[in-house]
Amino acid sequence: MLMPFGTVFFRSSLPEEKVESLLAHVVEGCGVRKTSRLVGVNRNTASRYARLAGKHAHEQHDELVAFSPSDPRSSV
Repeated sequence: MLMPFGTVFFRSSLPEEKVESLLAHVVEGCGVRKTSRLVGVNRNTASRYARLAGKHAHEQHDELVAFSPSDPRSSV
C-alpha cells in the first residue's frame, strides 16, 4: 500500500498498525525505550518515528495557524 506523501507513513517499512501503536504509546507518555519494547522495534526506529510525527505535527500546526482568521476580540 502506498502511503500518503508528507506523512509519517510515507516510505514506511513498518506496517501501518505498528506505526499507529508506536505513536499511541508516545502520545500516552511512554519513553522511547519502553515504546520500542512494547511495539517490538529497535529504539532508534521508535525515536525516528516519534521525531517524524513531531515534525509533521509542527508543520501542520504552523500551516493551520497561518490560515486561521484573526480574532477581532484579541488585543493584537
